[in-house]
Amino acid sequence: MSNPWFDPTTTGVYVSAAPLPTAVADADAVRLAARQVRPHFQPIVDLLGGTVLGYEVLSRAPRFPNILDAFTLARAQGLGWELEAACRSAALAEIAALNGRARGLRFFLNVGPEVLSDPRFVAAFTGAALRRQGIDPAHLVLELTEQRAVSDHGRFGELIEHYANEGFEIAIDDFGVGHSSLITLVSCSPHFLKLDSELVRNIQSDSYRQRLVRSLVGFAQSLDSKLVAEGVETFAELEVLVRLGVRFAQGFLFAEPERNLHTLPPERRAEVRHLMEREGAWRGELSESINALVISAPTAEPQTLTCGELEQLYRQKPTLDELVVLDAERRPVGLVTRQHFFDRANGPAAAEVSALFIDEVAKANFLMVEAATPVTSLSRLAMERGRQELYDPILVVSAEGKYVGAVTVRQLLVRSAELEIQSAEGENPLTRLPGNRAILCWLTGVLSRKDFTIVYADLDRLKEFNDVYGFVAGDELIRVAAKVLSAGATELGEHARLGHLGGDDFVLVCAGPCSNGVLDWICAEFDREKRHVFRRDDLASGQFLAKDRRGDEIAVPLTTLSLAAIDAHKISPDVHPALFFQIAASLKKKAKQETSAQRRSLVLFERRRYPETPPPRS
Repeated sequence: MSNPWFDPTTTGVYVSAAPLPTAVADADAVRLAARQVRPHFQPIVDLLGGTVLGYEVLSRAPRFPNILDAFTLARAQGLGWELEAACRSAALAEIAALNGRARGLRFFLNVGPEVLSDPRFVAAFTGAALRRQGIDPAHLVLELTEQRAVSDHGRFGELIEHYANEGFEIAIDDFGVGHSSLITLVSCSPHFLKLDSELVRNIQSDSYRQRLVRSLVGFAQSLDSKLVAEGVETFAELEVLVRLGVRFAQGFLFAEPERNLHTLPPERRAEVRHLMEREGAWRGELSESINALVISAPTAEPQTLTCGELEQLYRQKPTLDELVVLDAERRPVGLVTRQHFFDRANGPAAAEVSALFIDEVAKANFLMVEAATPVTSLSRLAMERGRQELYDPILVVSAEGKYVGAVTVRQLLVRSAELEIQSAEGENPLTRLPGNRAILCWLTGVLSRKDFTIVYADLDRLKEFNDVYGFVAGDELIRVAAKVLSAGATELGEHARLGHLGGDDFVLVCAGPCSNGVLDWICAEFDREKRHVFRRDDLASGQFLAKDRRGDEIAVPLTTLSLAAIDAHKISPDVHPALFFQIAASLKKKAKQETSAQRRSLVLFERRRYPETPPPRS
């Protein structure tokens, strides 16, 4: 494979009968390694389903059994950038060569902070440049490998924001050891935290490390980051990690780094599944399995059907949406969806595609679960996929890995919502408003409509208010919010419903357009009605005195009401209700920042789309 970073006419190896000077020999060794470097892929496994989340891309060079030796030598010779660039170029070339066959998977690329800030990297490594190569930047994770501490955290944070805006996700490597300080974590708000292998090795025999990992699991959850345990080599280690709450893992137990992309063998996936069940990973989930939802889907064996023949089938049968490729033992090895197929068949290489067999264009990585998987667990797994795979069917296999059938996303979400409604709580005792059960029912009903508005409301600085005024007064403030929101719901008409999730969280569901004027009235009315709950001197000053966590006295603005509004134009049909709460939580955070700055209640409208509606089928 050619390497565009290097010109072989200028980086050849010297040939001489006399011994070369050490510096020259070392430099030539580095250049040779750069030309010969090849990417290898090690899977990162989602233990909940035994599926592959993505792959860490690791470079290998024939002359260096340990690639780190090559990098040490390269830095000593001032060739560190060249070797880094060669590894990155080779990795991107192979990812691009997959030509969409690995859509939905993430590829983790190791990048040091010194490279991240290099002007050459900043200028060349952009979303636009990658898209020209056929690579979606949303599928790339920049894995920050800190060889030394970050000195300028302000600049570091700016760089991370820049790359996030370009569409990349961020991971912190060696989490828990080395230079991965809390300040660095705050600077970059990573999507992934990779637990260092030193903390994983023989963790089953070290109670101190177990307590540490348990605390790091909670810390990652508080950051809304996925924690990946690296270096998992034994089932004994995996058992402890699962018990501590780790969901993602990587290591030789699953696979060594290899030139090709590999998923877990069926027997390994079954072992992981049984371990997760034994350790209670699904404890608290509704127990109904997906068995009743499984439907049959057409199948074919490899090398038995050409793409040209499949195109005819698709055109003759408008209801045929997918085809499952099975090996001789009836194990799924590929999935061809209508959208995926016509993306390839209508592309620039349409003539070549027509002659290929279907297994040569099928997706090799797809969501596959056992028939015993709980509906609610699978719903979460399905909704965590990338946009382009979000509506793909989920393949279902037996405990032995044999194909059983498929489950559509619509089936899954409808049944998941039904089960969540059945298990949810009823009326809230404080406000007498409908609770979780009714709210989920309303959400399920409106999410399929062309027009709706959902408003998430909660009180700001209620904790400090409770600390100073007491919980009785705090409950009174919650009842004030409920009273004002109820009046607003009445004003919006018969299609509006108000529910109380609990605490100070409310949801207003409007099956149609929602008047901005009414939402503004709710905010202004709450600010008027709350006045009788506060003391006169606090009202006069617009704040009250409370104590922070260190016991220092601080001035706190009067409690306000934040409204986060999302309408049908910002959230696509058939989306899972849980996604609304994720969007609302993000928007609510921004609303709270505005209420704090302006010291008044207000409403903030979502302006982003979640997720993008898939293109129409051919």
